[in-house]
Amino acid sequence: MSHKSSEDLYQNDQLLIEAYNDAMSLNDKGLKTLCPSYIELSEVTTRYQNKELLGQGGVKKVYRAFDNNTRRWIAMACLREDRGPEFYDIFVHEAWLTSSLNHPNIINIHDVGIASSANPYFTMDLKGNTTLADLIDGDHKDQRALLRVFLKICEAISFAHSQDIIHLDLKPENIQADTYGEVLVCDWGLGKVISDIDEDPLVAPSTSVLDNMTLVGEIKGTPGYMAPEQIIKNAKKDHRSDVFALGCILHAILTGEPPFQGDTKSRIESTITDDISNPCEQFSSLKIPPSLGAVTMKALAKSPEDRYQSITLLQEDVQSYMDGFSTDAEDSSFLREASLFVSRNRAPVAVAFLSLILLSVLSTIFIQRLDFLHQSVIEESQLADQYAAEAEVANKLHLDSLADSKEDKLILSNTLMSSIRTLKSKGVYATPMKSIRQALKLAELAHSLDPDSKSAQYEIFALNLIQLNFKRALEFPLPKNHNRYGYMSFAKAYPNFSYHRGKRPTLKKLCDFLENARKLDPNHGPMIERIISYDAAVRSSKKSYHVVLESLIRYLNPDFKEIELSYNAESLKMILQTPKQLKLISDPADSKKCILRYMKLRTLSIKCPENMNLNELEGLLVKHIDLSECTSFTLTELLNLPFLETVTIPKDSKESKNIRKWIHGSENFKILQH
Repeated sequence: MSHKSSEDLYQNDQLLIEAYNDAMSLNDKGLKTLCPSYIELSEVTTRYQNKELLGQGGVKKVYRAFDNNTRRWIAMACLREDRGPEFYDIFVHEAWLTSSLNHPNIINIHDVGIASSANPYFTMDLKGNTTLADLIDGDHKDQRALLRVFLKICEAISFAHSQDIIHLDLKPENIQADTYGEVLVCDWGLGKVISDIDEDPLVAPSTSVLDNMTLVGEIKGTPGYMAPEQIIKNAKKDHRSDVFALGCILHAILTGEPPFQGDTKSRIESTITDDISNPCEQFSSLKIPPSLGAVTMKALAKSPEDRYQSITLLQEDVQSYMDGFSTDAEDSSFLREASLFVSRNRAPVAVAFLSLILLSVLSTIFIQRLDFLHQSVIEESQLADQYAAEAEVANKLHLDSLADSKEDKLILSNTLMSSIRTLKSKGVYATPMKSIRQALKLAELAHSLDPDSKSAQYEIFALNLIQLNFKRALEFPLPKNHNRYGYMSFAKAYPNFSYHRGKRPTLKKLCDFLENARKLDPNHGPMIERIISYDAAVRSSKKSYHVVLESLIRYLNPDFKEIELSYNAESLKMILQTPKQLKLISDPADSKKCILRYMKLRTLSIKCPENMNLNELEGLLVKHIDLSECTSFTLTELLNLPFLETVTIPKDSKESKNIRKWIHGSENFKILQH
């Protein structure tokens, strides 16, 4: 068999050689051969073309346009031709403010610039033409679907408020909402940056244009959706003004129309002077759930003090309705709570209370009731499934028997305690507001069933303690022999603390409490963390919240004095400086996660001249960790940092293998040495 030489097997392709030489020479011919897309991009002279007007407002026009640079259709906002230089900053500030809000339910800004005509423009996402107003006016409205849209709006506005930005022009027309569930809050032209009420008055005001601007047009809002304080001269506008607008949107979702009707003048006058009717009564034919009617009325209160004090509280109440729970806005009775409980848990309730039926058959009275209710079951089964019928029977029997059977009350009271403890100890870290609210309702129900129950009394005390409502907690004092009597020292030190979801202490008051708690009793880390977990969830703004975390760290490490914590809100970077190894988990058997998680973090830098236990960082959603100024560090078990991208360690450190072995981060996170 003959063998070809290597020259015969691999013959040079002259065309490829020429193409390669042309490309490497970087002349026009070479560039076109090597990178035709680059050449095409470099030859673009007009970036935006094929503009088609979509609509216009008092300040700007919005076009559909093709972006030749990114090869996609975008929405392009341009200042109206008849608007002069006095509108330039208003327009530019809207673009800057909107682009500062990075949230999936807020319109995304791509580009801001000055056109050849000298007028400013900005480009943004181009979505469908459907707005919330279109969905509300549609022929086939799905109320639960509209409420899901409403919850997404709340999420977007709640995020904006966390950045100290209020919208001031919320209305269905400014909400893009398509049938696939995408929701975008648009038109931030009246947006305003507000300072945090806890801000130290000795600190000089910010020089940032965004921190001191108020964007206003000729009409500072949309009549029919504006809060009274937006109309009344010199009235204070804040995040509760957006709560009112969301109340108007919720009213429109439930009834098909906003609460104020008529021409512009009459709507403005009605906003200030007229009492708003409960939509359940005004639109009785629509059979609006009383829970949602109560939520709407609370959001639409004339006085900001009477409204929901944060978007989060409004959102949670609507979510409670969606989940089958009572809302804070309604004054739910025991019968109402029992009915909702049965509705949420038909099968378990049926089984539980039917068991009670079997235990009660020895009673003549119960036998008579069972005969009657058994007939009800037979009739009900013709209309619904067996579980639903049994639940109804059980519910009726339970409500009847409560008046007669003290034993049943005690059984139910004791049964509730397990759920209360779970909500308090675990739920407070996952869903703090909902868990504490539901736990407190159950505890008060258990106490009403058995007023002598020491367990129920303790849970009411502890749940109010978590909310910093010490005034209420002290109405259920702990006996001196109670194993948690140490909590009493906290409540007695601040007997006038009467805080709740809608009213929170200033950051200074909260820090003072933590510092004093450390002196009173530094051995109750889990309870103190529960207080902070609840506060962090309820508080509408997290500005400067790192000072609270520093006080919390001092509580968990009472012997350390030289602890410093700094935080940059723009870069989301936290720097923690400590002389010794720190405890950053309140109790390994409790929350099991790092207390720094209550601040949004992208980068964490730790400076520690002694050994640092990295397992104290468990559960942080941080991307970058800088340990370059740590003398040494240890890992004793697997550390979960799901979003970790880089870890920076000292140049001479030999711990890279251990870090790779013991840290579970994003795939192939990098270890840098500095």
